[in-house]
Amino acid sequence: MIKEKQSYQSAKDMSPELATAVLHWVLAIADSKHRIGRQISHWVTGTPALEGAVGAAAIAQDELGHARSLYSLLHGFPNAPERIGAENDLEARDVYYAPDGLMKQWESWLQVIAINVVLDNALQIAISRMAESSYHPLAGRIAKILQEERFHRIFGEQWLTRLVNEKAQLKGLLQQQINWAWQMTDEWLGPDSDPVSKQVVEAGVLAANTAVIRQQWLDQVTPLLQENKFDIPASVTDWSNWNPQFRQCHHA
Repeated sequence: MIKEKQSYQSAKDMSPELATAVLHWVLAIADSKHRIGRQISHWVTGTPALEGAVGAAAIAQDELGHARSLYSLLHGFPNAPERIGAENDLEARDVYYAPDGLMKQWESWLQVIAINVVLDNALQIAISRMAESSYHPLAGRIAKILQEERFHRIFGEQWLTRLVNEKAQLKGLLQQQINWAWQMTDEWLGPDSDPVSKQVVEAGVLAANTAVIRQQWLDQVTPLLQENKFDIPASVTDWSNWNPQFRQCHHA
């Protein structure tokens, strides 16, 4: 007997356990994109070149828009944060479910590029795996997000190459930021045993587990870094104190 494909239009169609998992998964993506957008917005007037400023402004606007689009899906979910998707910072939440590295204001343009090339790539892949989500309102938003994310990927790759070719003395500093973004990304993707992604995969909300998403991310990012003669950071994450809501480990 062929199992009927699951289909959800709202949290009311889901079990309480699944609704909680979907809330945590989508909120982690939306909050991470919101914080990336906020961080990049601080660099619109601080980029090394005019075209960088224009690109940064466009990406910041896209990321904040993507977050808001995803937030709008979560208003009806039980235990969704109050003021989710607030229109301005005066109404914003005190807690965002994103890694600490996205919360503290970045001090270098190199951090912008490292996050764009490393973490944002992983988020793009995770989002692409919801293009045919069984949670239909979510699937309906993915195509536009991915269309805009294509520019983000090109922007990051071009700036990575440009910085290495034009300012070789920055390579060591950029490697440090890549290492920082790499560890954050590895933690964001989570362990293979991640209970949140496991539930959303089983329900068809997400089409691939974290192991598959991680491998796709590695296949995409590793050649780019190698072409620019960067070292591939080692993944040495201790999952014993990993938090699935914030998608990070608690470091001592």
